[in-house]
Amino acid sequence: MRVDYAFVAEAADSQGGLFSLVRGGADIYFLPRGFPKPLHIPAISFVVRMTGEQEEIGQQLKATCRIVDTQGQPGGFNQEVEMRFDPHPIDPGRTTGNVIAFRFYGMQVPDFGTYFFEVQANDLRLAQVPFWVVPVDVPEPDGGWGTGLPQPAQDDRGGGYL
Repeated sequence: MRVDYAFVAEAADSQGGLFSLVRGGADIYFLPRGFPKPLHIPAISFVVRMTGEQEEIGQQLKATCRIVDTQGQPGGFNQEVEMRFDPHPIDPGRTTGNVIAFRFYGMQVPDFGTYFFEVQANDLRLAQVPFWVVPVDVPEPDGGWGTGLPQPAQDDRGGGYL
């Protein structure tokens, strides 16, 4: 079994071997520095396509998808998935693939930092996709903009920021 591809997106769904997504590659999440911990990522999804080897055709196989931090410590998500591969209908040297999408709203991570979505099978890491949760300063109550952030452009129509 191997991972054909794996990536992070803002939102993704899979059905019938196909996927749809919004903002694929959205792998940096900016949250206000003062957010209470654990941090809640508003929306994040992970998409994985798994394929098999010839000798795995017809077998029921298991893989584990999980979130870990830079030290490999669990990050709040650990899901075992079962799959089966059939012979490819056109190319006899290949198997069919399975597309899996995990969609989260408010997924928790312990703190700001680097995290990884990992796919493992038989004690081997098949894929590791990084994503970052980064602290940012937000506007101060007096209208100032904290330290180091550029002032956003004013909307010429008299309201809000662009």
